[in-house]
Amino acid sequence: MQIPDPREKPGRKPASLRLWRLGQRRVPLYGLVIACCAIILMGWIMAENYNRDILRLQAQIDAANEQVFAKERDNLKLAERVRLAASDAFIANEARTQYGYIFPGEIRFVVTNPEVLGLSPASPAP
Repeated sequence: MQIPDPREKPGRKPASLRLWRLGQRRVPLYGLVIACCAIILMGWIMAENYNRDILRLQAQIDAANEQVFAKERDNLKLAERVRLAASDAFIANEARTQYGYIFPGEIRFVVTNPEVLGLSPASPAP
């Protein structure tokens, strides 16, 4: 036999049934539609933000790749220049063009009228 709870009023359902009924609230249809639309809208906004961030990061990666390729090209040019600098012909050519050195017994000609030779005045002398 079950002893009645003195806090319970006669004719009322037990507390366990009242709590179960508490979870069974009726939601109006328009409230459900509004909640679903709000969830979908928030998801769409978050997806757009993620796409924008992904595109920004891809642009940064592309810019970094361009910088890497530019540095690699510079490294190849410098490596080729170092390889050429090891030859005697390159050293002699640089000494002549940049510093004006000549070998013993050579005579240097400076053309003052390049038009006579058919050269334009702006082109360097041979």
